[in-house]
Amino acid sequence: MNAETFTDNISVIQDGKIIIPGEIQKFLGVSDGQSVMFIPDGEEVRIVNSALHSLRKLQEAMKGAAEEAGWKSDDDVVEYIMEMRRNSQ
Repeated sequence: MNAETFTDNISVIQDGKIIIPGEIQKFLGVSDGQSVMFIPDGEEVRIVNSALHSLRKLQEAMKGAAEEAGWKSDDDVVEYIMEMRRNSQ
């Protein structure tokens, strides 16, 4: 998909709603009922898939946490979760 694809005029309709063209929805990986985020970027606004953006932010924030906790494998993480569940009962 090139920049020309994004030059369509998109109108704001009743109650401030917009309709995102299907090709752009597909590009963002969203479908009816899913959320997008509008992120100010200088004089422009970026539209991103809300779930993917949040996941990336979480991954960024958690970078290095496994090493800090001493987890060396997925099994270590599973064991930690199981222990937390046992302790919460």
